[in-house]
Amino acid sequence: MIIVLLIIAIICFIYFNVIPGKFHTPVAWISLIITGLCIVGIVEHDYNHWGMKEQTTTETQRLSSSASPQLPILLYQPLGNGTEKVYLYKTADKPKKLLTTKTDKLKTTVVNKNSKTAKITVKTTRYVYKSKLDTIMFSIFGRNEELKEREYIFYLPKNWQVLSVKKAKQLQKQMQQRAALMKKRQILTNK
Repeated sequence: MIIVLLIIAIICFIYFNVIPGKFHTPVAWISLIITGLCIVGIVEHDYNHWGMKEQTTTETQRLSSSASPQLPILLYQPLGNGTEKVYLYKTADKPKKLLTTKTDKLKTTVVNKNSKTAKITVKTTRYVYKSKLDTIMFSIFGRNEELKEREYIFYLPKNWQVLSVKKAKQLQKQMQQRAALMKKRQILTNK
């Protein structure tokens, strides 16, 4: 709607400047002011989310182990130089599907090891329009429910381990070697 208002104000400004008349000059000035306000509104909406407010939703789910149900492990994959991490987790609702923390507009990922049960809390903040008028004026830009930030907080009991995928693969390999060695020893002792 603000684009339509801008176009009408520009057309009125041009029309009332070109065709002389008794009240054309004040109308042309009003059209110029409306044009300026529309441009400022569009720029402010684009850069500072003018006409929008932040809406935060929080979702909490119980965690299952990332590796196997017997081993309480939360896995992560380091990105770049290792300061950023993508966590791999399973929820109690979907224990077979491995989920990842999304990296788009990620605020922080916190791991707290003082909890009684393993759970994850995801706080998502989105921009939504403040009022119906803002929706009418700016809906053409399609920015309703635009993601501002997402925060993951993992609450883990003390018996849980947080391991990188690389370290988990190394441990798995060591466990397989130990199992093979134990099997060999058992065969040798049974002879």
